[in-house]
Amino acid sequence: MRRFLVWVLGIIATVIGGVAVYYLTQRQQETINAIRETINAFTKFVLYLLQQTWFLVTALAVGCFVVGFLLGWFLRKVDGSRADKRKELGTEMLKLAHHIGDYAVRIDGDPVNAFRPQITSCFAAARKLGMRVPDDRIFSIQRPYAMDLIVDYLTQVGQMLKDGHFLEAKRDARKSEANFNKAYAQYRLT
Repeated sequence: MRRFLVWVLGIIATVIGGVAVYYLTQRQQETINAIRETINAFTKFVLYLLQQTWFLVTALAVGCFVVGFLLGWFLRKVDGSRADKRKELGTEMLKLAHHIGDYAVRIDGDPVNAFRPQITSCFAAARKLGMRVPDDRIFSIQRPYAMDLIVDYLTQVGQMLKDGHFLEAKRDARKSEANFNKAYAQYRLT
């Protein structure tokens, strides 16, 4: 029975294939003519647009805008100002880490809250550079542990940025994210 079914399906496939080939050969010339007509219509439309004054002015303005945008991007990439911003941020992070540690040693206070605006500012600047930074939950962690995490982050990432090692700084920021997530789970204020 299976052999018969395979034999019948083979005959049906052969007949359908033959009909399809015949149909395609008959319609081939019609298809080629339709494609030629479409290409001719498109070409005529483009030539018509190119003859219009408003189109040329618009194309020139858009072209100048695109070239200016790409040139500005290229010059910003080449001039090194981004590298200087990264190094300045690294220096600022190191100074802040030193001040927080110094404040904690001198005065038995809460350095995390005392330096919260500066910490938030450093984190915002690092976020603008595309680095991972802890979110505001860090300020809800128990104080000694939060201070240690923040100082470690500022020191490690700040040193890498100051030395001009941006990729390593991003890697260290990603690594410290695991420590922050663990701290969020364990040391929340209740």
